[in-house]
Amino acid sequence: MDTILNLGLVLLIGLIAAFLLRKVKVPDVLSYIIAGAILGKSFSSFIAPSIVKYGDIVTLVALGFVSFLIGESFRWKELKEIGMPGVIVTTIQAVATTLVVFLGFYIFTTTKLVTVSYPMAVSLILAVTATATAPAATFMVLRQYKAKGPLTNYIFLAVTLDDAIGIVFFDVAFVIVKSILNGSKVNVAEAFLVASKEILLSLLFGALLGIALTFALRFLKFKDEILILPVAFVLIAIGLSNQFNLSPLLINMVLGATLANLSDKEIQVFSVVGNWLPPLFLIFFILSGSTLDFRLLFARGAVGIISLYIILRSIGKIYGCEIGARIAKAPLNVQKYLGWAMLNQAGVAIGFSVLVKNMFPVLSFINTCVLAAIAIFGILGPLGAKFAIFRANEAVIEERQ
Repeated sequence: MDTILNLGLVLLIGLIAAFLLRKVKVPDVLSYIIAGAILGKSFSSFIAPSIVKYGDIVTLVALGFVSFLIGESFRWKELKEIGMPGVIVTTIQAVATTLVVFLGFYIFTTTKLVTVSYPMAVSLILAVTATATAPAATFMVLRQYKAKGPLTNYIFLAVTLDDAIGIVFFDVAFVIVKSILNGSKVNVAEAFLVASKEILLSLLFGALLGIALTFALRFLKFKDEILILPVAFVLIAIGLSNQFNLSPLLINMVLGATLANLSDKEIQVFSVVGNWLPPLFLIFFILSGSTLDFRLLFARGAVGIISLYIILRSIGKIYGCEIGARIAKAPLNVQKYLGWAMLNQAGVAIGFSVLVKNMFPVLSFINTCVLAAIAIFGILGPLGAKFAIFRANEAVIEERQ
């Protein structure tokens, strides 16, 4: 089949899948992954190999734009509204989730209760992947019930800042895992030094690109120009990250954050860029789903890995938020219910797992396990957010009987 015809049909099938599954409350992201799984090698092999071979590029570009849009959430004025308590709560729950998942998996894998190769590497990757939260589905629940109050304010900050922390953790873990798989002796201090260098350079490059973009936008008036310029800068940032071994996620997140704080056109920029991205994200999630290897789901230990990941991540999120909120002296409802609104996972976590599959083929089974867990969190996440805002009495619209 002609490649362009195949691509058009893939987009159409993904759109139809989302339309149909939306009627039974399935999130669009999950619909795309399901469509990709059906069209992928495990079922029909419908997606042309000529499209699949560009999966790495699509992944980097899609994650670059995801990170750029996350940067919009870091407006200094909005961060000041919640202040340091919100940052403390989010940071502590992210650290707690990472530690719970890492220690849990390391204990289970080293004692052979769950059998995997490279237990340290697997434990690290799953731990940092567990940190990421999906804002979109959670925000949809908050909007649906017109939630308003202290808990809602904390949720808005936590689910966005959470991804930023996850990106930093992933960059550190990536360096350590690379050393483990290369057979090198792991020097944690050296790994942190290398990761710190990559992170600092990513911050610097992202900030400089953000300043340059802000300056250049002053001379543009037309909508098409205001779309093309940020797209060019995001692609340049991705290219620089490849050229200098930096983090494509962090550099673009800082690019977006710098623009959000310095430009007077930031609302227009994020709006036009966001409107252009759905086809790209659709292709990204379908290609991600197409890599699902269903044979692995039935392989020995796969169900154990998926179940353990779901349980450990849920414990880390729920109790990590409670501990962090107590330390920060946040309102009681935040202490009791914030963690329930932090369960959903999607874009960033999928990006982590796909990057691992592309960079470390020996750990490719992680991609299938994480995608399977994300499908379950796609159900649990919105239910958890709904539970939280209703128990905290912050839902304005009463649920229909």
